[in-house]
Amino acid sequence: MSFFITGVAGFIGSHIAEELLKSGEKVVGVDNFYSGTRANIDFLENINGADKNFVFYPIDIRDSDRLEDIFKRYQISYVFHLGAIASVQKSIDDPVFSNSVNVVGTLNILELSKKFNIKRVVFSSSAAVYGDEPNLPKNELSKTSPISPYGYEKLIGEYYMNIYNKLYGIETVSLRYFNVYGERQDPSSEYSGVISIFEDKIKKGKTVNIYGDGLQYRDFVYVKDVAKINISAMLKDDVAGEIFAVGTGETTTILQLFYIIRDKYNQKDLEPNFIKARNGDIRESRSDNSKIVNKLAFNNFTKFSNGIMNL
Repeated sequence: MSFFITGVAGFIGSHIAEELLKSGEKVVGVDNFYSGTRANIDFLENINGADKNFVFYPIDIRDSDRLEDIFKRYQISYVFHLGAIASVQKSIDDPVFSNSVNVVGTLNILELSKKFNIKRVVFSSSAAVYGDEPNLPKNELSKTSPISPYGYEKLIGEYYMNIYNKLYGIETVSLRYFNVYGERQDPSSEYSGVISIFEDKIKKGKTVNIYGDGLQYRDFVYVKDVAKINISAMLKDDVAGEIFAVGTGETTTILQLFYIIRDKYNQKDLEPNFIKARNGDIRESRSDNSKIVNKLAFNNFTKFSNGIMNL
């Protein structure tokens, strides 16, 4: 029995793989390094026991033939599908490209899962599916109204997960991530979250840009908690076909975040540079995580003040 992870060289994918490998599980991972890094693969390969339990292939999720070879070679039972173009701006600039990865690539994974009788697929979706729908907090029944191609592509992925579950009997779970942060988030990447970008610049005494007035707020959730939630969603018996909002239920404004990190690095004289808000950015975001607490039995969320100090 093996766990298959797309996007394993990425931020969240590498943390899921780390958690599994440290538990002695077998992991087969793929990534094309579009946004993932070789450093993350090197890290995973150095975990004790990884020489026997971890296999990596540099493959694009749109390459169904090469993916099929892997499914034939290994006894894969579970699939974590994280491989994606995880960028609102990239999807606006090049929606055909992002669709080819986020929608066609997802269909490739589902088709192979159907062909090889995979037990369950856990899909990494996004709170971007809600768009600017004003009612807060967001839960699994909240109205979905994306304001970017990326948000639509993730919502289409959820719909495909649902239909493959109903039509073909593949167990699927979709996880709508809010703002994930933590170790190994690359601040130089255009896909990085605001925390890693602020961390990188503020500790060097560099000015950061804040889009808009800085009063927009986010629900920041620690990556190691997200990894554990993924594994729970994969292994719980009674959650097939479900969707979960993955957040803490707490909020922090972007301006508050700036001051927290500024204080962390004792950069008292540093002030942000306010620039025009970006198209497609969400103004307000907060999750209702009661379904995670009740159905996945996860309630040990890392406090933001502790998680931020781990970076």
